[in-house]
Amino acid sequence: MTAARPKTAWMSDPAGRSIVRMFGYFANVQMFRKFLLSYILILVMPLIAGFIVYQASIHRIMDYASENGRELLNQAISLVDKKLDDIESFTYQLSLHPEVHGLMLLSSRSDKDFAYNLYKVKNSIYPYWSTYFRNFYLYFNQIDTIVTPEAAYVRPEDYYRGHSYEGVDYEEWNKKINQTYLSRHYFPSMLANTGKRKEAVITYVQSIPPGSTSTPKANVVVMIDQKEIASLMGRISSQYGGSVSVFDNQHQLILSSGTGTDTDTGKSESRYDGTAGWFSSRNQNHDFIYIEANSSANGWTYVAALSKKKLYKDVNYIQTFNFLLSLVTILVGLAIAVLFAYRHSIPLNRLLGIMKFPDLRKPADPYAFLSSNVEEIISSNDRLQNQLQNQLPILQDTVIRKLLFGGLSSSKEAMKQIEQANLPLQGAFGYAGMVKILHPLQAMEKDMMDEMNVAQLMIHNELTAAFFDGVLYCNVDADQVAFLLTCATRFSRQEEQALEENLASLIRRLEEQYSLKVNIGLGRAFDRIEDIPRSYDQAVSALLFDLSLNARPSFYKYKDSLRDENINYYYPIELELRLIHAVTNGESEEVSDMLSTVYRENAENKVLSYQAAQQLLAALQGTILRIVSKTTELSPVVTDGIAGAMEEMMTGKIDLLHGMNQIQERFLAMTRSIHERKFIAGKMVITQMKEWIKHNFHEPDLTLHQLSEAVDLPEKMVPLIFKEHVGVNISDYIEDTRINFAKSMLIRSEATIEDIALQSGYNSAHSFRRAFKRNTGSSPSEFQKMMRNL
Repeated sequence: MTAARPKTAWMSDPAGRSIVRMFGYFANVQMFRKFLLSYILILVMPLIAGFIVYQASIHRIMDYASENGRELLNQAISLVDKKLDDIESFTYQLSLHPEVHGLMLLSSRSDKDFAYNLYKVKNSIYPYWSTYFRNFYLYFNQIDTIVTPEAAYVRPEDYYRGHSYEGVDYEEWNKKINQTYLSRHYFPSMLANTGKRKEAVITYVQSIPPGSTSTPKANVVVMIDQKEIASLMGRISSQYGGSVSVFDNQHQLILSSGTGTDTDTGKSESRYDGTAGWFSSRNQNHDFIYIEANSSANGWTYVAALSKKKLYKDVNYIQTFNFLLSLVTILVGLAIAVLFAYRHSIPLNRLLGIMKFPDLRKPADPYAFLSSNVEEIISSNDRLQNQLQNQLPILQDTVIRKLLFGGLSSSKEAMKQIEQANLPLQGAFGYAGMVKILHPLQAMEKDMMDEMNVAQLMIHNELTAAFFDGVLYCNVDADQVAFLLTCATRFSRQEEQALEENLASLIRRLEEQYSLKVNIGLGRAFDRIEDIPRSYDQAVSALLFDLSLNARPSFYKYKDSLRDENINYYYPIELELRLIHAVTNGESEEVSDMLSTVYRENAENKVLSYQAAQQLLAALQGTILRIVSKTTELSPVVTDGIAGAMEEMMTGKIDLLHGMNQIQERFLAMTRSIHERKFIAGKMVITQMKEWIKHNFHEPDLTLHQLSEAVDLPEKMVPLIFKEHVGVNISDYIEDTRINFAKSMLIRSEATIEDIALQSGYNSAHSFRRAFKRNTGSSPSEFQKMMRNL
């Protein structure tokens, strides 16, 4: 006999034997396995769905953090751009300042006007120091002199001793910052001695006059506190940790703020990987998410390094909770699946064992879905191509504007956008120009706008007919058309002459065929895509500013000497002083006459360029600012109106006539305001004077000093104001008051002549009789006798 197997304790238990029988039975029941698999699938599906939702939530949280960080970064960019725009506007105002131009034109310090011009420039820029910026100076190259709002340095090394950069010697500082032509250039953050302490500064330099690549005549240098710019980006680092770094177009670090940044030096943990083409961390142990954004204003790249640890703080909590919930769900679900499979598999297995079902399954076409989707993609692509084709003119116009106005940061980006817009650019050589329609109106109504639209279409057609595919154009304003002529090779001298003759012929053809008068300005030739904005700015500068309807249509070509030749506008210093005097005295007619003289001399007797006219308007605006800063008699309403009009004129491009009209309105508003205030204040003062005289005329020792103290006016002003408002001298008025009092006393009093003289304010009867005789033509006794006999 075979030896019996020993039984374990749990197998001898009835419950244990039942479990053994159940599992043995399960092994023989196929339906149980199918049920169990179905329940497990039903259990797994929501788990998979939950996992997908969880992953989507995690990604959404990360995307939200990235989007929020990008939004904060864009807000910071906007704030920084606004700050930098204020700085550039400030330097632009300085470049138009007449005193700055006067000192800039001096060739040596031995010039007889050197000291006087130096004094005028220092005083004229002082209001900017007290209002806008504190660390800035102007370096004048021809006279090797630095001027600040507080002092002038005929030896630049004296200024350097108190305002030096760490690691930069005097020669390097003087050459790179002062004597090199720089346009809207920012030097990266460096430690600098700003007078009393060391701090990290960003140095902004603008050479004047702008638009020339030769040695500058002057440089405006502004030292910007790095902490002031970094504070505008502080919300990102405080909310998400990490840092924000700013890189220029050459990927050089300008400044950085936040975690991992040295606040004194501005050194950042972020760096640019030129091989890979992206930004990363210097310390690879740090775990950051990098967000990049570019400024449309200056092309700078802003890189926000967000700390993943801080971002994952909420994510880790969700992950732990989701894991525990999934584990509990799986365990409970498996127990329920086993129970349900056991309960339902036995009866169904018996039923299916005695029933037979035909196989109703049909093979599905696995390519049906793919085929339908491919057709839909092809159809959508055709619609996309049609939409792009319809929007192509708008895209081309946008790219042309960017080429002309300098909206592209590099030649690589320019070529990419030119290719995307399918622009028929013939090459990287050519000219940029401007067509200006001559018209008499400043503010165009709808009918005038329609006429201008038709005129621009005529100009488009004529440009195309003259240059075929070699010309690109776009409408800059209602009365301006900018164009771009390109060629695969550099223009020869014969080709330049032919181009000029063609443009002159275009002007004549527009006038003869369409009665359309235009002026055309042409910049210097460019040989790189990046130089197109410079050529366009030169074309605008070449146009004459006097663009009235009676002007003769002409062609103007930019010359290097154009700026210096056209600075000679008519606005002498003596006329400015007379104008200020007339305004502060409230003389409206004289103000109008002088401004009419300025306009007539410049518009009729001189031919001003756009730059020269802008400088004239800037000089007149400077006169307005001087009057506002020195006069306390202007009402707040007039002052606010002047500020708004000045801001509008600085931000907009207006012609000489329109600008002179606005300036005259401001001058007359100030004159009328001062006159009204003086008249009202004068009437009040005259009333006070008369009342004081009425109560004090009997004092023999009455003096102007006593009267001036009583009305709180300077002693010299008392007789002038009294004469201006009353029409008689104050001494005559006091004498009339005393004589009138004496007359009443002579008529109704029995007092003696001596007593009446003392009561009337005279020291003696003799002086009283002489004054009475001089005033009335008779003696006191004769007057008394005559009046009593009536």
